Amino acid sequence: MSIWEKDSDKPARLTQKNIELAEETFGVTLPKSYLEVLKKQNGGYLKTNAVHVDFVNDDGEGFILLDSLYGIEPGRGIMDTEYLKEEWEITKDNIILIAGDGHSFIALDYGKDSSSPEITYIDTEHGDMHKICDDFDSLMDLMFIVEDDDEESNDIYIPTHEEIRAWASSTNINEVADGVYTWIQDFSMVKEDNLLYKAFAKVFDEGTEHQKLTVANAMRSEIENETITNQSLIDLCLSLLSKEEDLDFKMYKEMIEEYLADKG
Repeated sequence: MSIWEKDSDKPARLTQKNIELAEETFGVTLPKSYLEVLKKQNGGYLKTNAVHVDFVNDDGEGFILLDSLYGIEPGRGIMDTEYLKEEWEITKDNIILIAGDGHSFIALDYGKDSSSPEITYIDTEHGDMHKICDDFDSLMDLMFIVEDDDEESNDIYIPTHEEIRAWASSTNINEVADGVYTWIQDFSMVKEDNLLYKAFAKVFDEGTEHQKLTVANAMRSEIENETITNQSLIDLCLSLLSKEEDLDFKMYKEMIEEYLADKG
């Protein structure tokens, strides 16, 4: 029985050459069950969209969302593992990423055995890692369909100003980053506030690359939408961006400066 959803955009067929390339590159033996699945379709969307787990995460209690798997092609699919690890600041060794969207990933974890990997969940936003199960066969057994609850999905929780300020003043950098991001996007919150300035600087001092990029992009967007006009906050943002080496930060800085120049 196939686990794949029928898709009009079929990936290239899995070849023995690409299997050998992957195993040689990573220095491991890929699970036979994973390869059998990819021989039917070399990556794509699944019939299921979730996996039962025994830990709580942002997707929900008792499950994580999983609606697709990577295939194996040169420069694509699991062969992007090292690039994705660097991009999302994943430091764990001996893993191969087989699914994920950046905010979280699922990996074959060869930390204990180079021929029989466990399945690990990696939350890049919170820096958490959890074991899902012992092997890929078990992962397939845990796959299921989580139904959309329209009533629940429409009941969106909006944090209060006090909660946002509490996040921004937290000692936990993940809460600080969430607080700054939410504060920036909440047009009803005053932006001329020393707590926001301090929290914004803290994200750039202690946060991950992803957290810094997230708040920087939010700032750029709100400046261009003219919901942020506070010059002190804008100057702080430009100053922090100027100290970063990554091209994305330089791009955001240039976009803000160009917008302000055109407006001014």
